[in-house]
Parts: sequence; structure tokens; C-alpha cells
Amino acid sequence: MAQIVGASTVIAQGLRETKKARTRQLISDLATGLFAERGFEQVTVAEIAALADVSVKTVFNYFPAKEDLFFDRADELLGALLRTVAERPAGTTTLGVLHALMADNRVPVPGTGWRSLRSAEQYERFRTFIATEKASPALRARRLTISEAWVGVLAGALAAELDRAPEDPAVRTLAAMLIAAMGVRERELSAAMLERAGARTVERRVRTVVDEAFTRLQAAFADIDRPAPVR
Repeated sequence: MAQIVGASTVIAQGLRETKKARTRQLISDLATGLFAERGFEQVTVAEIAALADVSVKTVFNYFPAKEDLFFDRADELLGALLRTVAERPAGTTTLGVLHALMADNRVPVPGTGWRSLRSAEQYERFRTFIATEKASPALRARRLTISEAWVGVLAGALAAELDRAPEDPAVRTLAAMLIAAMGVRERELSAAMLERAGARTVERRVRTVVDEAFTRLQAAFADIDRPAPVR
């Protein structure tokens, strides 16, 4: 009987978590649609809550700030960066695997690739997302805040992988330069999308700036960014 009760509890918890994830995604999707339609500053959290048929308190339970409704995948992206570094194959450097991640994918998440931009519908959806951010001072400021917060987290991950102290100036500089390189990449991607460049042109332009940035970073940090050993 205890085993049955335990299994039921686990199933119930799983269902609750699934429901929470769906609710969170629904709120974010509806909010992003409103932001794209009317502009971020013109939409209130109360309007989003009403459209999602939840309370304002529920919205803030899922998203601490209004800007988080737009950047709802920020934690996922950071997690992808950290896993890419921590799980890199033997013989590869942190810069080598991050270079590939940022060059081979539209968003820096392994396996996402560039193919989605060849769909007119997905291209326009992504372009609208970018245009919404660029039109909003609050969202542009939020991106900078997120990027700044990532520097310290990334420095800690790099320090662990490179067997150096987190406060090591070389590691902190490497982390800051990586975030800067991501900023250059984001600006080139956004510019190409807002210009309505073709999918292959967008990819080529992003790959060009990523290759340039990482070639220079790899030369500058070759003394500390050693290949991963066999684990």
C-alpha cells in the first residue's frame, strides 16, 4: 500500500509541475503577443492576467518582473551555455565548444540550428520578437542587466573547468569577453533580421562575426583555456 501511495504522490506532483509549466508558457506567449501588437510599455500586467484568465498575483508568481514575461527563456539559455562548457568532449576547449554553439545555432541552445529561419512564418515570428525588443527601452535595458548577471555565473563555471579560482582576473576577463562577444552576435543577428535579409544571409553574417570574435578570443586566452582531459 505504501508503494502505491508513494507512486500516486509522484504522479500527482508530476501532473502539477506539468500544469504549472503549461500555465507559465501560456502567460508568456499571450504577453509576448500583446507586446508585439501594442508595444511593451503600453501593455499592463493586469491586461495579461485577464487574457490568461489568472490573477495578477499568479502572473508575478511565475514572473518576478514584467520584463521576465518577454525574456522567459533567459534561464534556459544560460543553462545551455553552462552545460556546453561542463559537458564538452575531451580534447576540446571551452572557447572551441562555445564557438560552435554560437555559430551553428540561431539561438545558443544545442541542436536548434538555423533551419527554422527558412520557414516564412517562423522567420516573421522571430523578426517580430526582435523588433518588439528594439522598440522598447525597458527591454533593451533588461537585456543588459541579464548579460551583466551572467558574467559572474559564467566566470564560476569557467573557473571550475579550467581549475582556476573564480576571482582569477584572467577567468573574470574571459567571462566578460564572452558575454561581450554574445552581444556583438546578438546585434548582428538583430540587424540582419530587421533588414529582412534572407535566411542564409542572416546565418552567414552571424557566423562571420562569431568566427572573428572567437578566433581572437582563442588566441588571447590560449594560455588558460586548455583542452578538456579524458573524464
